[in-house]
Amino acid sequence: MDRYERLSRLIDAAASTRMMMNVFAKAVVITAMGLCGCTQPSGEAPQGQGEQTAAPQSAPSPSAKQWNNGAVKPLDIQVAHPNGAVLQLTSLQSRPTDTVVGLRVINGRTRDVELNRSPSNRTSYLLLETGERLYLSPPPSNPRLSIPTGQTFEGQLVFLGRLEPVNAAVLVLNENHQTDNEHTTTPGFRIDLPVAGGGQ
Repeated sequence: MDRYERLSRLIDAAASTRMMMNVFAKAVVITAMGLCGCTQPSGEAPQGQGEQTAAPQSAPSPSAKQWNNGAVKPLDIQVAHPNGAVLQLTSLQSRPTDTVVGLRVINGRTRDVELNRSPSNRTSYLLLETGERLYLSPPPSNPRLSIPTGQTFEGQLVFLGRLEPVNAAVLVLNENHQTDNEHTTTPGFRIDLPVAGGGQ
């Protein structure tokens, strides 16, 4: 191989090397551009994410039916349990989201009594003629409605859900507990409420 032929091959090889380097450089640039296009700026959430809209809470309808038009109805009902506890109902009111029964409890026995022995089992409620139950929402400070011996409790029982016009309703306290056992500390009560006629 003469001098000129070797020189020609070296020139061709150099040209091929430069061409490959150019192609590789273009590929690197294209790859870098592609990565830049896929990267989210740090600390910025994609559009449409990270934004939370609070769902509006619907208020009770002004036209919702309430027993006695929502007015307080005075009551004068007394039931004495054989164990010595006396229950007096003093008022009844239907409100937009709950129903309130005013009462007075006199514990005339020598031991504490509980009117809501099993709060988690929902054993106290208003039973309506439709079969619907409005369950008691007991006070957090006294969920079992415990009345100390010889003491008198006066307050309100709150039941979840408004009382609509009905002809019959029963107040149930301590479901499945005895209503005639003089030795029990968890007296059961079943009291018919005067709701016929809408309280008028």
